[in-house]
Amino acid sequence: MKKRTWKVNPMHYKVKILLMFAVLMVSWNGPSGSLLAQQSCRISVDTILAARNDTVVDPQLKRHISELQSMFNFTSYRLLSSESLNLGVGQSGMVSLPGDRRLKISPQKIHGSRANLSLQMTKQKRTVFKTQVQLLNRGSLFVGGPAYRNGNLIFKISSTY
Repeated sequence: MKKRTWKVNPMHYKVKILLMFAVLMVSWNGPSGSLLAQQSCRISVDTILAARNDTVVDPQLKRHISELQSMFNFTSYRLLSSESLNLGVGQSGMVSLPGDRRLKISPQKIHGSRANLSLQMTKQKRTVFKTQVQLLNRGSLFVGGPAYRNGNLIFKISSTY
C-alpha cells in the first residue's frame, strides 16, 4: 500500500486570507459615529434688537446681560428670533435676518475643540459683511450688526459639535 502525501498549496491560504479581508472591508461601516459627528456641527443664531430708548431686557437674554452691556452701549435688549442649522464641514446654510438680510454660515474646519466658521451677510444679494471666526465647542460670540428700527442688531452665534 502506498502512503499518500498531501501537498499544501501556499496560494490556497493566501486566497482565503485575501477573501476574508475583502469581506471585512465590505462589512466595515467606517469610523465610529463619534468621529463622524465631529465633522458636523449645530449652529444657532439668535438675533437681538439692542436700543437706548428704554430699559427692557428680554427674559431669555437675562443670563447674557452683563456680557452684552460690557461690549455694547445699549440699555434695552430684545430677542427677535432664533434659528439653528446642522451643517457638515464644507456645507453652507442660510439664516434669515431682519431688514431683508441673510446670513450665510459655512463650517470650514473642525479640529479638536475649535470650529472655523465663515460668515457672510447679504442684503438684496449684495455682500455687506464677511468674516471668519473660530468658536470653541459649546461656545458662543456676539457680533454687532447694522442699524435696525430704533436700535442695532446684535447676533449671538453658538456652536455645538
